[in-house]
Amino acid sequence: MNRVPAPGSRGGVDHDLLDGLGLQVRDLAEDYLTQPPLALVGPVWRLRREVFDLLEKRQRPSLTAPLYSVAGRLCALIAHASADLGDPVAAETNTRTAWLCAELADDDSLRAFIRWVQSNVAYWSGDFPGAAQVAHSGRRHATKGSNLLRLASAEARAWAACGETGNVEEALNVARTARERDPGEDQQAGVFRFAPAKAAYYASEAWLALGGESNARLAAQEAGEALQLLEAAIPGQRSPELVAAARLDLCNAHLALSDLDAAAVELRTVLSLPVDNRTEPIVGRVKAAAGTLESGLFTRSALSRQLLDEIALFRAYPARRDLSDALA
Repeated sequence: MNRVPAPGSRGGVDHDLLDGLGLQVRDLAEDYLTQPPLALVGPVWRLRREVFDLLEKRQRPSLTAPLYSVAGRLCALIAHASADLGDPVAAETNTRTAWLCAELADDDSLRAFIRWVQSNVAYWSGDFPGAAQVAHSGRRHATKGSNLLRLASAEARAWAACGETGNVEEALNVARTARERDPGEDQQAGVFRFAPAKAAYYASEAWLALGGESNARLAAQEAGEALQLLEAAIPGQRSPELVAAARLDLCNAHLALSDLDAAAVELRTVLSLPVDNRTEPIVGRVKAAAGTLESGLFTRSALSRQLLDEIALFRAYPARRDLSDALA
């Protein structure tokens, strides 16, 4: 990781120090794609503390806003990790601090990311209307690029869980347009960039939630595209969690199409995921697969019973953590 130059004896921030802090945040955002969230909580928290220590000292006005932007991104990373580790209270606390920093920095890109984290927390807590509304409200801060792709995708998925077909189609159209405008040119790094592969499996979940065979086929198509994009990515951008999420969405699409054998292939690949990578969204998708396997269509299948036993073992060892313990 890039090291930050030491501040002056009076704690003043200069452009070199600010650039160094930005590089560290960029490194952490990139590491988030390939390392388990728990492994990054400590380094992010320590750098966050250093930045807030600098903000407590008198700084040049022209550098204060960029410093708040750095602090807000670190708070947002902690919030994202908290959500992934199943600690919604810590996630909410850190999104509030991140939002205050975004306001002080007037940073729309950070605002958009925070709204996405809040939408995710609501979605995986089962508050689908709340998730959709938060994502929609965030779109005022994102007019193009991966920020718009992120929020429109999250909104579509949440509205689909509510059965709001019209809203789903509108949000998916916005997301599709954002993807076509090549968000690959977006300069955001690591987890701060919402890749087309992630948008594809969000769309898969939206189609699947709407139900019906034709939508299940669209879901399988989107999840398959997500996997192709992820497999084509360079190793430093190939997140184990993103691959697992896409595989689980493809698994759930196969189940919706009554193809248990194809679903088992995708599911068993994910069930070998290390414990520290079993984030809340991954466990949530596995839980959805279990619910389908327990339905009447598959109850007499020996393979279905075997998969349910394997799922039970997987869910017994999640990455879920209380962040107060992790930071102790």
